[in-house]
Order: sequence, then C-alpha cells, then structure tokens
Amino acid sequence: MCQSRTCKSSFYIFSIPALLLLTISSAFSQSSDYQLMSSDNEFAMQLFREIDGIDISLLFTKASQFEYISIEKSADALNGFSQCKYIKFNESANDSVLIIKRDVYPLAASEDVYYRVKTVTKEGVSRAYPPVRLPALNSKKK
Repeated sequence: MCQSRTCKSSFYIFSIPALLLLTISSAFSQSSDYQLMSSDNEFAMQLFREIDGIDISLLFTKASQFEYISIEKSADALNGFSQCKYIKFNESANDSVLIIKRDVYPLAASEDVYYRVKTVTKEGVSRAYPPVRLPALNSKKK
C-alpha cells in the first residue's frame, strides 16, 4: 500500500518537470547540434571545438537585464551539470553583447558533451536554458 502511494506521488513529481521541459523546449529552436537560439532572439549560443578547448559563443540582445550568467557542462543531457564559466555583468553593460569564452578543460572528445546557460536577472529571476549538444568526435582505430 505504501509502495503504491510512493509510486503515484513520484509520478506526479516527475510529470510536472517533464511538462515544464516540453514547454520550455518549445520556446527555442535548436536547428542542429552546436547551437541554440531563443524564439524571441534574446539569446543565442554556439559551440566550436578547437585544438586547445571548446569555444562558447554567447549573444545577448538584452544583456543589461542580467546580473550574471553561468555556463555549465555535462556528459548527460539532463543531469550532472557543473559550472565551467561565470560571467558577471557590470552596471554599464550594453544591450547587445557577444561573449566568447573558452573551456580549456573540456570533457572527453570521445563522448557527447552538453553545455547550458543559467541566467540571473538584476531582479533575481533565474532561468536555465536547454542544453546544447557538442557531438563526440569519431575515433578511427588503425
């Protein structure tokens, strides 16, 4: 009896975030790997693999609203994200801002890596954007 109640309550707990995730992801257009653009064009992210790390390009059209942003990475699209970059905006931040950061300690190139951005506005509102997948490099064995 207790187990069935636990299962029912955990179903409701997990169904609400799933619904929220579907709602959030529908507000974005992820045309392919490597990039994400919001449907209102307020935010865009693009990833590039370089010899000495991963370049993360962020474009904000209303950057003056943010207190700071955090760039996180994980080997899993849903779990295990850890912060790799932190960007604090100053009081005189322009609205249109292009930021390029390099992750010099990327995860293994032999597996997919996911990067996401979390923002906090000056009013304290935080948002987490959907992750962007950086596909693994194909390994060719000789």
